[in-house]
Amino acid sequence: MRKLFLGKPWHWALFCTLTGLLWWAGTAKLHVIHFNSFLLVLSLGSLALVVLVVRTTKPEEQVTREKLDEGKSDNAGTE
Repeated sequence: MRKLFLGKPWHWALFCTLTGLLWWAGTAKLHVIHFNSFLLVLSLGSLALVVLVVRTTKPEEQVTREKLDEGKSDNAGTE
């Protein structure tokens, strides 16, 4: 399972919590009745999730399926 779900278990718990929060906002029709509140919840929740994951991930930890080659340019043939 560790190869399937990369990252720490509590990162996945945060993701599930945010998903649940957004599900609740959808069932409460928050995106229709109080659109500004919905956007605030969506933006702050997503920002908090990204910041927490980035701050708690060590530089040597693998967070993607394939290793990233940082020396290779993305637009290598367009020069």
